[in-house]
Amino acid sequence: MKKPNADRYDPDPRYLRQLIEAAGMTQLEAAARIGIDGRTIRRYLADKGTPAYRAAPYPVQYALEALAD
Repeated sequence: MKKPNADRYDPDPRYLRQLIEAAGMTQLEAAARIGIDGRTIRRYLADKGTPAYRAAPYPVQYALEALAD
């Protein structure tokens, strides 16, 4: 497993969606595995510029990367 490195922080929703797809999970399954609720994961995966969008913090990105490995 990779070590955390916040220099690789990339909250882009497209990247996060790719990680979930690589993990072979639905968005809700991935959210449950990393301990966040469905509403929160939907906000992180919403298109930038929409009112629902929220940038995912690095720990969420790292957890999704771990699921994808």
